[in-house]
Amino acid sequence: METRKIKLEFPLEKVSVPVFSQLATTYDVQPNVLAADIAPSHGGWLTLNISGDSDRLEAALEWIKVQGIAVSAV
Repeated sequence: METRKIKLEFPLEKVSVPVFSQLATTYDVQPNVLAADIAPSHGGWLTLNISGDSDRLEAALEWIKVQGIAVSAV
Protein backbone atom coordinates (compact mmCIF):
# COMPACT_ATOMS: atom_id res chain seq x y z
CA MET A 1 0.00 0.00 0.00
CA GLU A 2 1.20 3.49 -0.87
CA THR A 3 0.26 6.81 0.75
CA ARG A 4 0.49 10.21 -0.95
CA LYS A 5 -0.09 13.68 0.44
CA ILE A 6 -2.02 15.83 -2.03
CA LYS A 7 -3.92 19.08 -2.26
CA LEU A 8 -7.25 19.34 -4.08
CA GLU A 9 -8.47 22.73 -5.27
CA PHE A 10 -12.21 22.96 -5.91
CA PRO A 11 -13.69 25.67 -8.10
CA LEU A 12 -17.09 26.89 -6.90
CA GLU A 13 -19.05 24.73 -9.35
CA LYS A 14 -17.27 21.51 -8.24
CA VAL A 15 -17.80 21.73 -4.47
CA SER A 16 -20.78 19.34 -4.65
CA VAL A 17 -18.88 16.54 -6.49
CA PRO A 18 -18.96 13.46 -4.17
CA VAL A 19 -15.20 12.90 -4.34
CA PHE A 20 -14.64 10.85 -1.19
CA SER A 21 -17.47 8.38 -1.75
CA GLN A 22 -16.21 7.76 -5.30
CA LEU A 23 -12.63 7.30 -4.11
CA ALA A 24 -13.65 4.73 -1.52
CA THR A 25 -16.25 2.79 -3.52
CA THR A 26 -14.99 2.95 -7.10
CA TYR A 27 -11.23 3.11 -6.63
CA ASP A 28 -10.79 1.36 -3.26
CA VAL A 29 -8.50 4.08 -1.89
CA GLN A 30 -8.74 5.70 1.53
CA PRO A 31 -8.70 9.51 1.83
CA ASN A 32 -7.80 11.14 5.15
CA VAL A 33 -8.39 14.91 5.37
CA LEU A 34 -5.57 16.78 7.08
CA ALA A 35 -6.70 20.38 6.51
CA ALA A 36 -9.42 22.18 4.58
CA ASP A 37 -10.92 25.52 3.69
CA ILE A 38 -13.95 24.90 1.51
CA ALA A 39 -17.50 26.24 1.32
CA PRO A 40 -20.40 26.05 -1.16
CA SER A 41 -20.24 29.83 -1.59
CA HIS A 42 -16.63 30.09 -2.78
CA GLY A 43 -15.03 26.70 -3.48
CA GLY A 44 -11.78 25.99 -1.70
CA TRP A 45 -9.09 23.41 -1.02
CA LEU A 46 -8.42 20.20 0.90
CA THR A 47 -5.08 18.70 1.91
CA LEU A 48 -5.23 14.97 2.44
CA ASN A 49 -3.36 11.71 2.60
CA ILE A 50 -4.66 9.16 0.15
CA SER A 51 -3.72 5.49 0.52
CA GLY A 52 -4.12 2.45 -1.69
CA ASP A 53 -2.47 0.33 -4.36
CA SER A 54 -0.34 2.39 -6.74
CA ASP A 55 -2.44 1.62 -9.83
CA ARG A 56 -5.66 2.49 -8.03
CA LEU A 57 -4.18 5.73 -6.72
CA GLU A 58 -3.19 6.77 -10.24
CA ALA A 59 -6.67 5.98 -11.57
CA ALA A 60 -8.33 7.83 -8.68
CA LEU A 61 -6.19 10.94 -9.14
CA GLU A 62 -6.89 10.96 -12.87
CA TRP A 63 -10.65 10.72 -12.19
CA ILE A 64 -10.42 13.72 -9.82
CA LYS A 65 -8.66 15.76 -12.52
CA VAL A 66 -11.30 14.80 -15.10
CA GLN A 67 -13.94 16.18 -12.70
CA GLY A 68 -12.30 19.61 -12.99
CA ILE A 69 -10.64 19.53 -9.57
CA ALA A 70 -6.96 20.51 -9.48
CA VAL A 71 -4.59 17.97 -7.91
CA SER A 72 -1.08 18.73 -6.71
CA ALA A 73 1.48 16.87 -4.63
CA VAL A 74 2.35 18.37 -1.25
